[in-house]
Amino acid sequence: MTHRIDSLALSRRALLRTTAAGAATLAAATIVGPGSRTNRAAAQDAVTVRLVSPPSSPVERGALETILDEFEAANPGIVVDYQPITSEYNTKLQTDLGAGTAADVFTLDSMPAPDLMAAGVMEPLDSYMSEAGITAADFYPGLIQAFQQGGVTYGLPKDFSTLAMVYDTQAFADAGITTPPANWEELRTAAETLLESTGQAPIVFPPSLDRYIAFHYAGGAQILSEDGTQIVIDSPEANAALEYYYGLYTDGLAATFTDVGAEWPGDAFAKGLASIVFEGNWVIEFLKTNAPDRQVGFAPMPEGPAGPATMAFTVCYAINAQSENKDAAWTLVNYLTGAEGMARWTSISGLLPARPALAGEYVSQFPDREVFVTGGEYARPWQLGIGGEKFNIDSKA
Repeated sequence: MTHRIDSLALSRRALLRTTAAGAATLAAATIVGPGSRTNRAAAQDAVTVRLVSPPSSPVERGALETILDEFEAANPGIVVDYQPITSEYNTKLQTDLGAGTAADVFTLDSMPAPDLMAAGVMEPLDSYMSEAGITAADFYPGLIQAFQQGGVTYGLPKDFSTLAMVYDTQAFADAGITTPPANWEELRTAAETLLESTGQAPIVFPPSLDRYIAFHYAGGAQILSEDGTQIVIDSPEANAALEYYYGLYTDGLAATFTDVGAEWPGDAFAKGLASIVFEGNWVIEFLKTNAPDRQVGFAPMPEGPAGPATMAFTVCYAINAQSENKDAAWTLVNYLTGAEGMARWTSISGLLPARPALAGEYVSQFPDREVFVTGGEYARPWQLGIGGEKFNIDSKA
């Protein structure tokens, strides 16, 4: 079954409508105003570039502020006015873009990116990249593709996360399992063995698309056609993947985190309510804090009939197409996503580098994250095409 998705495009007019619709919501948004990093006076003739992003934690915000200080030191003709937005980020961003008041540079998640690219509010970057000697091959394919449309690049990925199999090494040893399952058949066998050993469903996952979809791709199924205009989710491969995934649940080999009384799968693992979860590298610090004594291992997502698959959850830096400081904005984006700036950023933040050339150095610093970095080589972007953001939100309602 296929469906046309052309009608789901978000037009500039639609963005303008969000200006009024989002006003009440934005009143509650927490925005740290201009000069939040320092109240420094701009050097004479310096260009001010306004940057917005939604920092996920004080650590991430502090890391970015450090990088921006270093950027300004290296580029004395540019002052960065960084304005963190701590709530309702996408709503405010779209409202500001529609109103013509958006920042010069902004971060953008892969899910809403197709709508904004189609709306024409993001500056094409290919000419800037060409002049700077940058190519799409400098980034993991599944990351850069998330910010390309119609052969044009509109954003450069700053970092990413992937899914991997997180498992309880002690539970595996107690059940006589010597190696983590590498494919679907081995995963079911291991789950059956663990169920017999522990007496509880060994796998815990959320009832959501963002975890099942890795199995969907590993089974050889697709979401969109190659040209992005057709929804092709209904296929024999998709049915087989869903039967396998849901079969783990119906056969008592898997449970949802709500079934076991946890807040999310990582929480279930930390509390000893799961022996296997499929989560991203964000789970590492969570477990160190909340379950420091748990013995944990990390392995690639089990391969399906079509081979390995995992998801790339990524964010880019983009330039506002209406910016009056595009050259300075590009200088900032190029620094933040370039080899030197990205290496510095990921070494401080711990987030995975979007450039394969930085993988070796990063893994040397964070060896427990190697499997997540390696997943970038074949990861698919967490993206559902034009209109996908609305579908993703509505599906959670």
